[in-house]
Amino acid sequence: MTENAYARDDDSSSGDDGRGVGRMMTGTVLVTSGTGKTGRRVVERLTALGVPVRSGSRTGEVPFDWQDDTGWEAALRGTEAAYVAYYPDLAVPGAAEAMAAFGRTAAACGVRRVVLLSGRGEPQAAVAE
Repeated sequence: MTENAYARDDDSSSGDDGRGVGRMMTGTVLVTSGTGKTGRRVVERLTALGVPVRSGSRTGEVPFDWQDDTGWEAALRGTEAAYVAYYPDLAVPGAAEAMAAFGRTAAACGVRRVVLLSGRGEPQAAVAE
């Protein structure tokens, strides 16, 4: 494994299974809400694995605010993946629209994979998922 490559713990060297599972990824991961309760832990874990991380937050080095989409492109540009923790919650009004807009921006920036922290079982959150 190279310094900038990472994969799931159970990954074999056989490569991609066609769904992206087990595929070695290289590149930077944007973690939204990267200084928050969950995002901070994701940043720490990815960093420990040697994954290049961009921690996005309202007050951090990489500006990212769910209420101001003008900074999303700059935060996403040059990343391969994004770990998305939506604030305040996926069940709030406007979350589905924000997720759709974020997805469009991520795709336009060339992001290949988005992982969404969600509240499975929350009927109101299902629309945003």
